[in-house]
Amino acid sequence: MIKLKQAESTKEFDWILKDPEIFERIAEDGISSDDLKIPFDGKQCYQVVLVDDKPIGVWCFYPVNSSTLNIHANILMQYRKEHAKDAAKLALNWFATHSPDQYVKLNAEIPVIYDNVYHYTKKAGFSDEGTNRMSIMKAGKLVDQYRLGLTRSEALELYGDNF
Repeated sequence: MIKLKQAESTKEFDWILKDPEIFERIAEDGISSDDLKIPFDGKQCYQVVLVDDKPIGVWCFYPVNSSTLNIHANILMQYRKEHAKDAAKLALNWFATHSPDQYVKLNAEIPVIYDNVYHYTKKAGFSDEGTNRMSIMKAGKLVDQYRLGLTRSEALELYGDNF
């Protein structure tokens, strides 16, 4: 059974973010996993994805401002095919029904080199909102990032009562 659990410390999930395949995707060039500093000061929310109580990923929610959160999915590669879709449903249901009321919008920024992540996010209901040009260093090049968004009302319509 798949479920989410709000992390009480980074120790519950930092190893997931330091997984070599995930770390390559989330880190900018020149940063090692030893240098990774995960903010945990009460402003962020980390939802650990559990399958039969085994952690397989973590959803990271970071405030952009008083009304918007950035979202980032981190599902270990060996579990993506079977569990990524349900993990997204759970995370977006959490946003729609349990995140603090002040947050009415989710943003996702995805480097253009990760086309599969872009399509995963679109299938989850996010809309294209623009391009953050030349905004992250990947493989020695500055690359663009897709910017996608989903409002709380859209998430409620898609995921509020479905899970």
